[in-house]
Amino acid sequence: MLLRVEGSTKLMVPVRATKSVFYNPRMELCRDIDIAAIAALSQRMVYLDALAGIGVRGIRVANEIGLPVVLNERSKEAYEVIKRNMELNGIEAELFNEDANILMRRRRYDIVDIDPFGSPVPFLDSVAQSANRLVLVTATDTAPLCGAHTSGLRRYAAMALNTEYHKEMATRILLGRLVRDMCRYDKAIQPLLSYSKSHFVRVIARLDRGAMRADECMQRLGFIVHCFSCGNRFAVHELLGRDERCDICGGRLKAAGPLYLAPMKDDDFCAEVYHELNVRELGRKREALKLIGACMDELDMPYYYEYHNICRALRISPPPVQYLIDALRASGYKASRTHFSDTGFKTDASIEEIKSILKR
Repeated sequence: MLLRVEGSTKLMVPVRATKSVFYNPRMELCRDIDIAAIAALSQRMVYLDALAGIGVRGIRVANEIGLPVVLNERSKEAYEVIKRNMELNGIEAELFNEDANILMRRRRYDIVDIDPFGSPVPFLDSVAQSANRLVLVTATDTAPLCGAHTSGLRRYAAMALNTEYHKEMATRILLGRLVRDMCRYDKAIQPLLSYSKSHFVRVIARLDRGAMRADECMQRLGFIVHCFSCGNRFAVHELLGRDERCDICGGRLKAAGPLYLAPMKDDDFCAEVYHELNVRELGRKREALKLIGACMDELDMPYYYEYHNICRALRISPPPVQYLIDALRASGYKASRTHFSDTGFKTDASIEEIKSILKR
């Protein structure tokens, strides 16, 4: 074991990962943001780390925020490491060594957090039954979510397309699946912060109760229609009666979904998270601030454009992406960068209008 520090929390972590004892240092950024996000709620709530691993996230919540924490880990070896990490930080918390689904079906918690290895789908029904106020969900099976292979239809009950905005598509498909699981129990989600970074997608959402709110939440689902010939794309809530051909180039249209079309973040909440990040000592603070700042400035649109792809298709050298954003705004359109891609941008201009501005 090695001693490592995240935030202000000391941790014993394995020198080498095994099947039963695993520590992922690449997720420190995600955990830093989680600490700021949970702290931003400023309420006394019980937090469940249902798939705790060696206890990093849950112990940090207890140590750095002071919330009552429940940790669960099925692996006996990892369970013993959690005990050591709790002692190392002087943390008292409920600790379970059982199947996460069984635990979540048996008890309810204010905040339920699942960070599985791979897909969260096997746990979402239990999350829907257990969570009262807030859910935090990670997915690391980005290939099916991004449309790299067809298992996304089987796993998430949604068709993904392998487009240049696949990271946002993955995030919205995960949200769409979460909506459908929650609505079966008359619960609606309100996304507070949703983002994709490297190998994972992370969603933080508030829960509202009631059949009417669940029905309203279902109305936020729909489809993204894409033309691979010219790059045209648009969002719709229904596919019935739509033309199968692109009205710009006549190419065949393809649809992705169902997925979440409404805003994936709450700007006020993001501002609070940004403030919490600023005032805390965190290992990935600069990167976290950059990501949350980008989310705050990002337009609430369900897709983005890759600047270099468009310039390549037009056979022109790309000027700085900010040039295009400024030109779009000067032409009366909304435009912003996106946290999903350093060369991506969002705008309410059509692909024709974007190309026209670039050709000037």
